[in-house]
Amino acid sequence: MKTWVLFLSLCFVAVVAAQSTDEQGSTTDEWGDDWVVDTSPWSQSGFFELAWGERISDDVLFSDQTTLGEMRWQQNIDYGHEKFDFKWSHDIWFDDVDGHLLFDLRELNFKFSLFDQTDVVLGRQITTWGTGDLLFINDQFPKDWVSFFSGRDDNYLKAPADALRLTSYFKAFNVDLVITPTAEPDRFINGERFALFAPFVQSNVGGFEVVNPRNPSQTEYALRVFKNINGHQFALYGYHGIEKSPTGVDNMMQPYFPKMNAWGASYQSTLGKGLFNIEVGYHDALDDQAGSNPLVANSQWRVLMGYERELIKKLNWGVQYYVEHTEHHERLLAHSLFPLTEPDKNRQVITNRFTYMAKQDKLTWSMFVFYSPSDEDSYWRPSVNYRHNDQWQYTVGAQVFTGKNKHTFFAQFEDASNLYTRIRFQF
Repeated sequence: MKTWVLFLSLCFVAVVAAQSTDEQGSTTDEWGDDWVVDTSPWSQSGFFELAWGERISDDVLFSDQTTLGEMRWQQNIDYGHEKFDFKWSHDIWFDDVDGHLLFDLRELNFKFSLFDQTDVVLGRQITTWGTGDLLFINDQFPKDWVSFFSGRDDNYLKAPADALRLTSYFKAFNVDLVITPTAEPDRFINGERFALFAPFVQSNVGGFEVVNPRNPSQTEYALRVFKNINGHQFALYGYHGIEKSPTGVDNMMQPYFPKMNAWGASYQSTLGKGLFNIEVGYHDALDDQAGSNPLVANSQWRVLMGYERELIKKLNWGVQYYVEHTEHHERLLAHSLFPLTEPDKNRQVITNRFTYMAKQDKLTWSMFVFYSPSDEDSYWRPSVNYRHNDQWQYTVGAQVFTGKNKHTFFAQFEDASNLYTRIRFQF
């Protein structure tokens, strides 16, 4: 943890608190009544949270079966000026699983406009686009899979990156360009908190840092051209950068992030009483375009179709069908060291999300299920959230993995299945 950043953060919070208090103006009108107007351009919010999670069954690779144990403080600070906006957001938490006090600067950026048609966001930021619900094709921005599998709030699935974002609005179409000077990979599963399947030993490995990749250094470029025409949303995507997880192994047998281009498109519109979306993308593996290197993932076509609607009052349902088509699959099997554990040529995933709101929308029941008919594995995410008032929230949930074969994506985490609970105080 960078001590100076933590110190600066704490000082900044103190300054904002003082600024907000000092700049509240008191005015007396002609009737002699006092009233207070908050004229401060500063605003702040945040929360304190206690979270705990435990494996449902013991994983013999770990002496401690705790998957989530933390005291967390998130602080958000905004400053609005007539010419720019400033945003600061950080998390500080004690992680009982690894025994460390940790700091994560999630946002630190300036937003301003150029030429009355271009918005600029400069600095640390969280970016997302695409049409999928927890499935990503053209969204090549970093994800935090450790948080996602641990039972942290879903917002933590999106990880931050230091970037420049330019969004320009034209009559014919709109353009989004995100430049990340130093590539920001996913916060991937590396074996420290959850075990993963290792092809070279043909079994799960965990309890230590199994995957320690070579850090990427190249620049990432992400482009989106989009337009809304009478409620029909169209978008084209382009990306040049890296695979977000270390799917390659170099000549020194060290994992690394292979170079990759991605091209895609999406469409979203109403259909009947619901919302329909379709998204397609081609992931071009630049380090193995022939598909004959078993140590680098092959190029893939990825397709997603989804539909969501309200079934009955307060009950929403969403379904998705997703396919990963691996190019040169026969060549991959012919050169693979472990052909029996390679992914299928057409890996399929079906998702269902059910969300029910009750008690004046204070109580939320949720179930999200991933099921792969090709891999014969699944991932279940039930949760219940109760919002007692504007300050207090309580959440309980589970992460349950099942599968027939240990090498498939969801089945490898079967021993990581866990129960979790969170208590949050917002301010």
